[in-house]
Amino acid sequence: MTDPSSNTPPASGPPSAAEILRLANIIYFRSQVFDRTEWMGHRAAKCPMDMWIYQEMMHKLDTDLLIETGTLLGGSALFFAQMFDLMGRGKVISIDINIKDGLPEHPRIEYIEGSSVATEVLDQVATASKAASSVMVLLDSDHTAPYKYEEMRLYSKFVTTGSYMIAEDTCFDAYPAFPEHGPGPAEAVHKFMQDNSDFEVDRSLERHMISFVPGGFLRRL
Repeated sequence: MTDPSSNTPPASGPPSAAEILRLANIIYFRSQVFDRTEWMGHRAAKCPMDMWIYQEMMHKLDTDLLIETGTLLGGSALFFAQMFDLMGRGKVISIDINIKDGLPEHPRIEYIEGSSVATEVLDQVATASKAASSVMVLLDSDHTAPYKYEEMRLYSKFVTTGSYMIAEDTCFDAYPAFPEHGPGPAEAVHKFMQDNSDFEVDRSLERHMISFVPGGFLRRL
C-alpha cells in the first residue's frame, strides 16, 4: 500500500486505498467543516476523529497535564478539561499569543497569553510540568515549518516517557491539503525526527481514517 502521506498519485487503474484516504482527508479539511465544529457551544477547530483519539490517549496514559498551544476560541481546551473531569484528575494549560474575551471558564483550564516559544511562557509550563506525572503536548499554533519545529524542539522535553507530542495539522503539507501553504508541520516533523531518537511516529492513532495529524503523533520512548 502506498504511504498515505505521499504526494504522488497512482500511475493507472483504480485509486488505491491510500489514495482514497489522501483525497478524503483533503476534501474534509478543505471543506472547512471544522469552522462549524463546536464542543458545548464553543468552537473547536479540530477533527472530531482526532478528538476521539485524544480522549483515548488521555485515559490510557493517565494524563494529568495536557499542554495545548493555540487556544483559538477555547473549545478544545474545554473538551480536554471535561475529559479530565470524567477521569477525576488533570489540568489543561492552553497558550495563545492573543487570549480572546469570552473563552470558556473551567477550574481545570489555565490560559497563558504570549508566544509559545517565549522564555516567560516556557518557564510557567516547566513549573507546571514538574508537578505532573504524565504530560501530553498538543502543538496547534503557528503552522509554518520553522515555528512548528522550534515548538517541537522546546516542548519535547516536557513530554513524559510513553506519552505523546502531537504536531497538529500536518495535513497542510503531508497530503497536502494546502499545496500553496508551503513547508509546514509535516516538514517540521520530518526535520525533528531526523535530529531526535527519543520519539517514534505512531501511525496506529490514525485508525479512524480521517485525521488532521498524518504522521504527527510522536510517542516518547
